[in-house]
Amino acid sequence: MTASDDPHAFQMGLMDHLRELRRRLLICLILIALGAIASYAYAAPLFEWLSMPYFAAFGSSPLIGTAPAEAWVLKLKVSLFGGAVLTSPALFYHLWAFVSPGLYSHERRLIVPFVLFSTMLFVGGALFCHRIVLPYSFAFFYQEFQSIGVTPTIKVADNLSMTLTTLIGFGAVFELPLLTYFLARAGIIDHRFLLDWFRHAVVLIFVVAAVLTPPDVLTQLLMAGPLLALYGVSIGIAWWVGPRNARENATLPLTESPK
Repeated sequence: MTASDDPHAFQMGLMDHLRELRRRLLICLILIALGAIASYAYAAPLFEWLSMPYFAAFGSSPLIGTAPAEAWVLKLKVSLFGGAVLTSPALFYHLWAFVSPGLYSHERRLIVPFVLFSTMLFVGGALFCHRIVLPYSFAFFYQEFQSIGVTPTIKVADNLSMTLTTLIGFGAVFELPLLTYFLARAGIIDHRFLLDWFRHAVVLIFVVAAVLTPPDVLTQLLMAGPLLALYGVSIGIAWWVGPRNARENATLPLTESPK
């Protein structure tokens, strides 16, 4: 095994890690800003797309603005969201570039699959939220208004805030299998650990679902269900990574103990 193959050859000090992290975060912020500038021209259709679940449930109930600059601020928020999604492959690339020095050389060559799958998981989670979770959530909320005989008139900022928070939350939690891969490769967890902590994970998943979703049981179940499925996939990933870790550790040269 050459020095370039051994991740232990790339050990860095804490300050070096922090400087590298700061550099990567700065690059990511610049990329998101550039993506937001490109997305600003499409803020109106993007906002219309984001509002589709609301209008599908609330029908003709209008969204209202309550501040003179609110529309412009909302366009900025929508543009930032669009910029983050647009540049997400590059963002995941920089995440990979930050952690890759601690991987073996054959793993560092997995950059394309990593960027591809991480982007697909994030976008897939956001689309699942937009197509399934948000429509059911808004329908539930609308029925609650009807049950007390109130005609809803919702602030546009509140609607957008709920929508973006839920979309980003679902996109993030769908990255669980990739996170498991890195933790298992680092030897922090294995499939037995995940199995032993399954009951605790169920409780934690429902807590996360309660935090990241609107306060209704249906939406929490719609998030908790996929999360439980992803946890099962993560157990399989950790089981697959375990034997690979054992094989690679067996090939590492033994060092003599100090006399």
